[in-house]
Amino acid sequence: MLKEFILEIEEIPTPDFQVQQIINIASNPEASVKDIERAISLDAALSAKVLRLVNSAYYGLPRKITKLSEAVMILGFKTVRNLALSIFTYSTLQKGNSNVNKENLWKHFMATAIISETIAKHIGYPEREEAFMAGLLHDIGKVALDITFPEVLSLLEKASRETNRPFHVIERDLEFESHTLLGQTLLEKWTLPDLFQVVSQFHETPSENENKTYNEILYIVHLANFISNLMYEGYSLSHGQPILESETFNVFGIKPSKLIRIVEESERNLLKAGDLLEGGKENET
Repeated sequence: MLKEFILEIEEIPTPDFQVQQIINIASNPEASVKDIERAISLDAALSAKVLRLVNSAYYGLPRKITKLSEAVMILGFKTVRNLALSIFTYSTLQKGNSNVNKENLWKHFMATAIISETIAKHIGYPEREEAFMAGLLHDIGKVALDITFPEVLSLLEKASRETNRPFHVIERDLEFESHTLLGQTLLEKWTLPDLFQVVSQFHETPSENENKTYNEILYIVHLANFISNLMYEGYSLSHGQPILESETFNVFGIKPSKLIRIVEESERNLLKAGDLLEGGKENET
């Protein structure tokens, strides 16, 4: 299926020039607040959504932020980049043609991002914003599958639900190309850094990754995905008991008992993240 997927991949939206520019600016140490503010301001709708998400209770700002320059100065380039990319990812998810619950799938993406950032804080991983973005994009292969082969995605979700076994196990048993490899292929097309490609490809089975350069961030997202699947059963289209590799605790140098504290803080953070979990769309009144 990978060959067919590569042929169909042109159907999948790529981050438009504006979002790509925001990503590039956030990665440039020479960039200024004005540079990223100017890039976001080119699209009034994007600007409004970014400001809406910046004011989410998740970020705990003491007052309402009304200017993009303030948002960038207070939260930093990479957090604003993550918000812009989350808006793009949410809109891309809506373009899928299967009958799976896309709102639940989005909540799984965002919950995994928030939990990844929480884990990064607990273990002292310095690049928390990268942990958030890696968590956000870890299951992007399911979005790709939804757009290119929606009937396959529906079949896999149904099989997972009816047999009560994880989604990636069903893929393996039915000998389908994994959503993890499809995700890596898509992120490579989007020219995103290797870190995000590795996480997408190996987040279900991190021990299979031979390149240990990104081992820590990979296991952060692996654990976050596990916790997210426990909290929101079935939202990721995966059913049954999620699988956590025992090596996770060795990589972090922590005891399993610390997992309780991570889960508790994750639950508190998720309660504050309503706007993020809803994709930044306006509440209906």
